[in-house]
Amino acid sequence: MIESNESINSIDTHKILATIPIMPYQNIACLGAEEGLFPILFGKFVFDGKVIAYESDKKQINITKNLLKKINLGNVELNQMPGQKKLDNILVDGIFITKWDSYKKLITEFENNLNKNTWVSILSEKDQSSEFIKIFKNLKKDSEIYINQKYKLYNYRINK
Repeated sequence: MIESNESINSIDTHKILATIPIMPYQNIACLGAEEGLFPILFGKFVFDGKVIAYESDKKQINITKNLLKKINLGNVELNQMPGQKKLDNILVDGIFITKWDSYKKLITEFENNLNKNTWVSILSEKDQSSEFIKIFKNLKKDSEIYINQKYKLYNYRINK
């Protein structure tokens, strides 16, 4: 979980995009909107895909909705937690998580919506591998990289 605007401003989004295996045609689940930073970042990059963002904080949702409306980014869908909208028949190629403790239970909702070799990236202060392995058995850790002094990006692959 990112704690403040100061922390958000210290996130190197270029480093995140360079580290994750994201492609312009992919469908991405973004768990934690962080004032629109990540849904907008991914929405601009996956211009032939879609971003399905989930957020539990009403303030973050309002900020993100206003930003999305202002820049007219049509491939980002924002959902409030709890009471999230199910994914139906959308297959997800990647999952990006900023609030592991808030969204780890939601991860299981995606189990039937994962494409082959789905990537998962978790922005966190600590490695979540032990908890993550309990959810997905075919998990392979790809990398971990410091994004700033406090947070690392942990990258995984889920092989179906």
